[in-house]
Amino acid sequence: MTSQEYFEFKNLLLEQKELLKMMVPKKASVSYLAEATGKSRQAIRQFLLSNYVPEVDYWLEGGKMFVSQKTAVAILTRSSK
Repeated sequence: MTSQEYFEFKNLLLEQKELLKMMVPKKASVSYLAEATGKSRQAIRQFLLSNYVPEVDYWLEGGKMFVSQKTAVAILTRSSK
């Protein structure tokens, strides 16, 4: 792979990353993840409690549980396999 091909590939990856960020909200509710993955809200909640860090990866806001964009992408990617 030449250096030009490498830089073109790198730019394509950066574009894909930006597109993904635009498609997934900065914070996503557990309800959104449940609807997107087809899993129950309780299953998503339990998965968050078992595998992620409170107040960093997920938090409560007005009685609803929200997750960060990074966590949402990880869960959506995991469920698509």
